[in-house]
Amino acid sequence: MASSAELDFNLQALLEQLSQDELSKFKSLIRTISLGKELQTVPQTEVDKANGKQLVEIFTSHSCSYWAGMAAIQVFEKMNQTHLSGRADEHCVMPPP
Repeated sequence: MASSAELDFNLQALLEQLSQDELSKFKSLIRTISLGKELQTVPQTEVDKANGKQLVEIFTSHSCSYWAGMAAIQVFEKMNQTHLSGRADEHCVMPPP
């Protein structure tokens, strides 16, 4: 896992660039992708109430960091947020340790 010193940004920073509506859409879409089964044990209300930082914590506590990055890339692409999916893909987005 990359440290924050090695990356100019992390998944939390990317999620914080989303508007409240976009973040809600991200939360909804994350469960629809094939990798979304990793989150099935997390109560929907917990995901719905989470802000960007809390969502990253949920991802990393219920799955591996590779999954979190891949899931984020897929959801950003579904949302037509290609600038975010490209940055995530290019830098292997992970939260700081």
